[in-house]
Amino acid sequence: MSAYDECYLDSMFQKHRYLFKLIARNCEDAFETITKYMNCDYRYNMDQGNPLFLNKTPKQILGSLGVTVNLSAAISEQYDEFIMEWMADIYTYLQWKYNLLSQDIVNKIQPKELYFKYYPLHETSIENGVEKLVDIYLKQ
Repeated sequence: MSAYDECYLDSMFQKHRYLFKLIARNCEDAFETITKYMNCDYRYNMDQGNPLFLNKTPKQILGSLGVTVNLSAAISEQYDEFIMEWMADIYTYLQWKYNLLSQDIVNKIQPKELYFKYYPLHETSIENGVEKLVDIYLKQ
């Protein structure tokens, strides 16, 4: 059973792609900020399917974490934004499909490790990539 109604899934993909790009552009350690986000109360409420939280904007989410956002910040030189978008899709789909808590996901598949899994997994679909990650990290 999925975490919340499928009607929210596309907007969650879009929101998280933008959120992860904002993190890459505005945070010195993007992986630490993603971990903080995946463990925060906002994300927990999204995991529960709470529409109030599912409809928050990336800027509101980052503000709740104390992250100041410069919307006109340049593209990150440190992080590849295509990989950041892919990571956002992986985390979003994995949480939605398996109805797992984001904090449990990020503790088993840490952002830095997922970032470096892009090259072997990006050529497959998000669904297939998630299945492979579940087999490696979550089936024990």
